[in-house]
Amino acid sequence: MRLARTSAVIDTQKQLLIPLLLAVGFFLSGLILGAVSLRTLDPLVQQEMRQYLTYFLEESSVLSKHSFSDLKTWYQILKTQLASVALLWFLGLTVVGTPLILLLISAKGFTVGVTVGFLVQEEAGKGLLLALVGVLPQNLCYIPALLGAGVLSFYFSFTLLRTVRDAPLRRIGVYSLLFFFFILLVLLGSWVETYLVPNFLKLICSLYQ
Repeated sequence: MRLARTSAVIDTQKQLLIPLLLAVGFFLSGLILGAVSLRTLDPLVQQEMRQYLTYFLEESSVLSKHSFSDLKTWYQILKTQLASVALLWFLGLTVVGTPLILLLISAKGFTVGVTVGFLVQEEAGKGLLLALVGVLPQNLCYIPALLGAGVLSFYFSFTLLRTVRDAPLRRIGVYSLLFFFFILLVLLGSWVETYLVPNFLKLICSLYQ
């Protein structure tokens, strides 16, 4: 009995390895593509991004803490991030959702790559510091949540593809329950983004004034 369980665990780990490698690979590809794509952006788009960055930095240095850290802001951030996790959960319940899962993970990497690359390109050392305090903290929660949810949904979708006639409610229940861990990570990340990151940004902006 123990041998059978051990064999099942090893088999599951092997099956999870491919989705994990694909998820990390697509995320890194999106990250690099996002950073490189800044060179090909239309000059008008880059100018609009510079204006937005300037406005954001000016506002972050003068607005009060309450202006950033209200419940409405937290709700909007949380809703956006939970939508990605919910979409991954849904795609995992289908047998054709794996390409979209990888596309969603790649899009997240692309977004982070563009954001960090633009900050560094426009503000040099200050931009790197802004990326560390304004982009990294919440993404320490968001990225593991997205990658974990992506790997799990990819694996579940893959098992459905192999055993399409055998998808009991118990398996779906366990699958859904595991997603609560990723939801908790998103909750933590949205709290950090709403209540901690704005204060970090204001501190950095005050140092460079």
